[in-house]
Amino acid sequence: MKPSELKQEYIRLRAEGKSYSYIADKLHISKSTCSKWETQLEADIAQLKREELNSLYEAYSMKKEARIRKLGDTLDRVEEALDAVDLKEVAPEKLLDFKLKYTEALQKEYTGTEPAFKLGDDMKPEDIVKALGDLLNRVRAGEVTQEQANRESLVLSNLLKAYEQVELKAKLDELEAIIGGMR
Repeated sequence: MKPSELKQEYIRLRAEGKSYSYIADKLHISKSTCSKWETQLEADIAQLKREELNSLYEAYSMKKEARIRKLGDTLDRVEEALDAVDLKEVAPEKLLDFKLKYTEALQKEYTGTEPAFKLGDDMKPEDIVKALGDLLNRVRAGEVTQEQANRESLVLSNLLKAYEQVELKAKLDELEAIIGGMR
């Protein structure tokens, strides 16, 4: 095998989680070479792991889009079954229960299509406050989950605190310069 082919095989084997010992035996290289390549090829290994994980997510309907489709399809079938059932003959509790559960699950998957308020590179505290207001409106409209809202508000709050600290530091530096000039 050429050195480039060896490295590609090393990347593949490491992405699969194989040990240095296994790889060294399989590729007829030393463990120290494995260690050296691990450092050199770390980004390539991580990328291949991500690609394989995404492939698994897609294969087992773990991606959000796939879950939404699957839940929507199931909900459609439940509604068709409900429409076809003579509710006087069959106890509808079970189908209604399914409908409610699938509707709730589908609602949890919902994320708004409207873009969130964008903060520019030259943001000011007013922009961060606007972003917080936008987040509140998206929460009220049901466009974001509580978890998403918590994460976004934490980031925005931290941005506001960092901005305030930078401003405070600048004012302190200015005061120190004035006081220093008076001495």
